[in-house]
Amino acid sequence: GGHGLIYPVADVYDDYITKNPVEKWGGKVYPSLRLDRSVCEVILAFAAETNGEMAHRAYEAESHKTGMDLAHMARDNRGVRYNFNDLCSSPRRILTTPFWTGVVSNGRTYSAFCQNTEELIPWRTLTGRQHLYLDHEAYRAYGEELPTYKPKLDMRVTQDLDVMEQKPEMILLNYLTPHGKWHIHSTFSDNLIMKTLSRGIEPVWINDTDAAMGGIRDNDWVEVINDHGVLVTRAVVSARLPRNICFIYHAVERTVGVPKSPSRNNRRAGGHNSLTRVRLKPLFMIGGYGQFSYGFNYWGPQGVNRDTFVLIRRLDEVNW
Repeated sequence: GGHGLIYPVADVYDDYITKNPVEKWGGKVYPSLRLDRSVCEVILAFAAETNGEMAHRAYEAESHKTGMDLAHMARDNRGVRYNFNDLCSSPRRILTTPFWTGVVSNGRTYSAFCQNTEELIPWRTLTGRQHLYLDHEAYRAYGEELPTYKPKLDMRVTQDLDVMEQKPEMILLNYLTPHGKWHIHSTFSDNLIMKTLSRGIEPVWINDTDAAMGGIRDNDWVEVINDHGVLVTRAVVSARLPRNICFIYHAVERTVGVPKSPSRNNRRAGGHNSLTRVRLKPLFMIGGYGQFSYGFNYWGPQGVNRDTFVLIRRLDEVNW
């Protein structure tokens, strides 16, 4: 399990292969992964977020690890089981688990580190406390053992616009991809509230002064482009954004439609991550101990979606 939690699943596994498609290989029987739906069913059956029994066992393992009684965190939802048909019929709330730090029981909105502050579960660090000073030789060598201000990278270093030529009608901005204004990673928006707020597409937010320099008005269609890719979307012009930056909320699927890009010979434009690239930071590859140990999606080389630059121009005509 994640974060070093180990708990038994043999009985759940044996029960699963008696009720679901299987494959035989090497004289043994395994859950089938032949169809994409079967893969989803396996994940839902064994993930603590969708199987209340797995969540309960995970908290029992966390209790053993920390010396605290945490089983009550999953007790009320121990009988919950989600399958693929459940998710097809309607969105479901995930269960509270020790693999995440938020608490989502009883309709509560996810907020990080609630389990640490409310249940006093130790932080996932060497000491179990929050760390401001990182006593690691690599961090000391890079001068980052304490929180330090880091200026934006020079465009000559990022190499986002070595090929693209900035034309007079384009504005140059630093491009960010933060968590969504009304979501984190979920793209479910088919309800009255979200339909009222939505512009039918995930827009790019631009400062009003910057937008005026490019002749861009609120709700105009724009092309966002650099050497890595291109995105065509609408503009939200707002004084709430600082100058010289723009952002598009991330983790949005192509659910509505994406216009073609005139700068790319009318090829279909991409998504928000078409403009970003993966940069490897040595400090995330140092390995070692405590919170410096590798963890998928937690600690290790990852996509850095902040130090990126783009050119934005208004589109007079949208080609679908």
